[in-house]
Amino acid sequence: MIKGLLFAAGLLAGTSAGLAEAVTLTIGDQFYYSSTLLEQAGELKDLPYQIEWKRFNAGGPVVEALNVGSIDLGIVGDTPVIALAARGGPVKVVAVTRNRPDGTAIVVGKDSPIKTVADLAGKRVAIWKGSWSQQLLYSALEQAGLPSDAPHYSYLMPTEAVAAVSQGTLDATATWEPYVSMVERQGGRVLVTAKDLMPAPVYVVANTGHLDENRAAIGDFVARLQRARSWARDHVDVYAQAWARRNNSDPAIAESWFRRDATWVEPISAQTLADGQQTADFLVKAGVLQQPYDVKPLYDQSFNRYLQTPREASR
Repeated sequence: MIKGLLFAAGLLAGTSAGLAEAVTLTIGDQFYYSSTLLEQAGELKDLPYQIEWKRFNAGGPVVEALNVGSIDLGIVGDTPVIALAARGGPVKVVAVTRNRPDGTAIVVGKDSPIKTVADLAGKRVAIWKGSWSQQLLYSALEQAGLPSDAPHYSYLMPTEAVAAVSQGTLDATATWEPYVSMVERQGGRVLVTAKDLMPAPVYVVANTGHLDENRAAIGDFVARLQRARSWARDHVDVYAQAWARRNNSDPAIAESWFRRDATWVEPISAQTLADGQQTADFLVKAGVLQQPYDVKPLYDQSFNRYLQTPREASR
């Protein structure tokens, strides 16, 4: 017990010392998703460092900002992060967020005659290369016994893809929240989800350029993010209303999204590495990566000490 207390005291002392100097973390935030969460959960109070939020509309630009070093941290899906790391990008994964798999899905528009994945053969389907979108669609086609080139593809960002499906100019798209809820709100429906097809974790990713000097602040941030995610599962309506106000969006879409995802934060584990390797192997198979990539060096498990092992909300 004494040894444990000494360790805890040392950890806290190290954290305080590490944050004594003025530190600013520049964090990429998609659609104010994380900044709204932390604010509503009360986790932005008494910060021992500064946060500068940079808003993005999609994960691809977040990954590019990490690559060029214009942000210190980003919260983004695993696929583009692994693709960047395999090409030598300056990134490390410091924590993992998980969602229920229902929030990643292939969706079709209102009154669509498509009933099964097999019906996508010859249809017009939107994906984004090197993303969850491509991974989900290819995995679903493989499970259905179809080749990956069975549909006719359009390569669109999620906002464009969802609009095209809702307008009937495309037959389907593989996407994620909040776009799944948007399609449903407009009368569309889910064809198949990521369940049993792909892991779809979201990574908290650091640019390595300032990782060591910002280590204590990053550790404190991921701990706050974990607490905020726990708070959000019990305050979905409050979070949804705040997010909708900030984005001038429909609160019903936000509430559907947050309830469906039930996101939580966890430390890096053996399962994290196994899931990451599955994604890397997919990227090779899909031709996004030209050679096999061992994902293990991508993960910095030293930040695990800042995180609790949560009870998984979706299991």
